Amino acid sequence: MTEHAEQDKYRTEVQEMYSRFGWKWAALAYMAGRVLTYDKQLPSGFLDDLTLARTEMESGCTSVCDVGAHLRDLENKLFPVLLQVSEGEVHTMLELIGKAMNGSLERRDIDLSPLKVKLAKCTIPSVCSSS
Repeated sequence: MTEHAEQDKYRTEVQEMYSRFGWKWAALAYMAGRVLTYDKQLPSGFLDDLTLARTEMESGCTSVCDVGAHLRDLENKLFPVLLQVSEGEVHTMLELIGKAMNGSLERRDIDLSPLKVKLAKCTIPSVCSSS
């Protein structure tokens, strides 16, 4: 395989992984919205961390491993709150994340409208160092 073909293959794999992480992010945002519809509190700083994770993905300045770890941390923070709501909500989150990571989650599977106002910020977190 030529060096160019190897680079193309690597680029495609990274793009697919970021796409799956993007859908995982959407699933976590959806589940956060569901928590709010039950009048439960999200973990402290959760929405800021969710916004930062999206910025990291969009900026391209963060490694795939770090993005995956950040999303996993968000999942771990959300899990106990969902347990307070119901086991069914935990099952829903795990199902959606599974679909996101295998590439089968679709826009019609989630509704982000409960979070649109809370996620719309005018500030952009900085994730790349200037050095």
